Amino acid sequence: MSKSLKQKNQPQLIAFVVLNVLGLGAIALGLPHLLSLVEGLTKGNWAILGKLIAVPTALTLVTGILGWAMPRSGKEILVFWKTGKHCLPSSRAFSLLGPRDPRVDMQRLKLRQGPLPTSAEEQTALWYRMYRLHVDDASIEDAHGAYLRFREMTTLTLALLVSSVGSFLWFHVTGQRLALGCVLLVIEYLFLMLAARNAATHFVSNVLALEGSGPLETNPGP
Repeated sequence: MSKSLKQKNQPQLIAFVVLNVLGLGAIALGLPHLLSLVEGLTKGNWAILGKLIAVPTALTLVTGILGWAMPRSGKEILVFWKTGKHCLPSSRAFSLLGPRDPRVDMQRLKLRQGPLPTSAEEQTALWYRMYRLHVDDASIEDAHGAYLRFREMTTLTLALLVSSVGSFLWFHVTGQRLALGCVLLVIEYLFLMLAARNAATHFVSNVLALEGSGPLETNPGP
């Protein structure tokens, strides 16, 4: 049985969380303390090793739960900054994204599909039917996987921000280090949000380009 896109993305998401937790830990501890911990490890201080393993593990679990507990609509709001069921770029597939992409032959799409819809709901419905026809294409799967991966990372970044603020305050980390950690996470969130948006747009356009390159025949109506 082949792996789902979520299963394929899981190792990268785990690595993403662990690296962020380790980076935040370095900010919270400071370089001198971090070096002393490394020195303790080289001398066989297993108590320190246990703490270094326990903290990232616990935060990984917490952020993972927060990421998976949020519904898909909530994650889409964090990525697209829009509410409602028409925030996805598929709602603008034929009115905006297709005409802007030079790979998409809009005339061939009209010949194959008939008059293209203009309402957001109908555009999403028609685009999804096209997607189901090409779901196994490598370019479609890659773009879809990238969108899901960056969407999850965007959500996890905000979960990390919330959990790190609570952790820093609990362990009385200085305000300067807390501010640094928060600023870095906000910057990371913005980059990941843009990456998720671009991947989603590419995903939608790939489906249109592939459908537009098909044989010139009009699909029968209902």
